[in-house]
Amino acid sequence: MATIKLARTTSCNRAISYAEKRAVEKDGLNCEISNAKQEMTTVRELYSKNDKTQAHLCIQSFNPEESQRLGAKKINQLGIELAEKIAPNHQVAVYTHADKAHIHNHIVINAVNLETGKKYHHNNDFDRVSRLHDDLLKEHKLEIVQKQAIERRTMAERQLKQKGKAVWKDTIRQKIDTLMKDSSVSSYQAFRERLEEKGIKVHERGKNVTYELLEGNKRVRGTKLGTDYEKERIKNELDRRERNQKLAPNEQRYQRFKERLADGQSENRTHSPNRRPISDRERLAELRHERELAEQSRLAERNIPNVKPTIPKNIDFGPKL
Repeated sequence: MATIKLARTTSCNRAISYAEKRAVEKDGLNCEISNAKQEMTTVRELYSKNDKTQAHLCIQSFNPEESQRLGAKKINQLGIELAEKIAPNHQVAVYTHADKAHIHNHIVINAVNLETGKKYHHNNDFDRVSRLHDDLLKEHKLEIVQKQAIERRTMAERQLKQKGKAVWKDTIRQKIDTLMKDSSVSSYQAFRERLEEKGIKVHERGKNVTYELLEGNKRVRGTKLGTDYEKERIKNELDRRERNQKLAPNEQRYQRFKERLADGQSENRTHSPNRRPISDRERLAELRHERELAEQSRLAERNIPNVKPTIPKNIDFGPKL
């Protein structure tokens, strides 16, 4: 099982220096690995793209079992194959670390495209990278992580974390994670209100969301924190919870209805819990019906007029003609 994390840096040389120190295997794509720093710098300067983001980083980690089975050399090769899928026209340096039980690759991608001179577009590209990584694992018949949430960190964040220092973005991540684990939060409005109670204000603009840490007035977009912190991902999960909560009472009523039927009771929910079973009530209804018929017969007899019919007498009209 292999996972990936993505980040970017404003110093390509610093990223290479960090990854190179502990590498047990290393290789390059579209560059000589022993001279990667200089070659990448030359290309950026050639296209006047040496400012702002200089490189993109990908950490590809394998679990201990696969690490032991594959070995550092094979894992380094998998890093090169992943780089070919992600950025085929870029210079890429892959450094493999084996200082932990899980062997992992540090993949440094030069930001400038060798053919077009344009910079690598990282916005909304993480889902694509995840799919490419899954394709690579399938090709080598390796296990795929079913739910792969990509966490995005800058080089500065990673260095602070390695030094054991607090990262303010992690404070936002942790508070959002805690809130999303609370099943009582089932609407986006409730999520915003509860998050503000925890010291984080949510600002929306179209499909994007920005989180403001009120203590320190620091802001960061959800897309910069990782896929689990984007507006669409959070809203979809909360909408699903809200739908389930609305369906729950119906499910409970249906369950009670089935229990009543099993006990021989009517499906009518307005009767008293102590109402008699259907068989008893049917017999009572029949008796009531018989009494009503008998009563109607008695009333009919009482209403018959007690008058004898008058028989006309013969009338004498005189002698016949």
